[in-house]
Amino acid sequence: GKVLQVVQTIKVDTFSSTSGGWIDVTGLSLAITPSATSSKVYGIFSIAMGLSDFNGLNYSWKSVRGSTDIGISNTGNGSSGGGNLYLSGGSYPHLFGNTKAVLDSPSTTSATTYKIQIISSGSAYYINRSKNDRDTAQYDPRTASSITLIEIGA
Repeated sequence: GKVLQVVQTIKVDTFSSTSGGWIDVTGLSLAITPSATSSKVYGIFSIAMGLSDFNGLNYSWKSVRGSTDIGISNTGNGSSGGGNLYLSGGSYPHLFGNTKAVLDSPSTTSATTYKIQIISSGSAYYINRSKNDRDTAQYDPRTASSITLIEIGA
């Protein structure tokens, strides 16, 4: 197939939440209007996350088209990726470079929105920063998250 269009959003500011359910990340959604119903959309989803405490807690994230989860496990509560770490003493890691690529078939020529959703098991979580947020490359670098969508013609 041929590449018909490429769109991208990059989130460079920070986001935080203490919500216990799946939530949208502000600034990490992107619309594309496929030119044919036979087109595929190759999505590259990248998210940088930190938690307030990785002392036996975990987080997950997923890629979503509209209200449909894509590129996730189909067993139980699926996700696109995440972390499940145990660090004694309440350390505050910042995980970045967490990326998933998905080849999707939206089967529409209407504007279609793709987004990233996140969930945590009881800890505050942060996007593009750590809890400490010292904003230095040596200790707690701020990073960027993004969504890139590529329409591929049949």
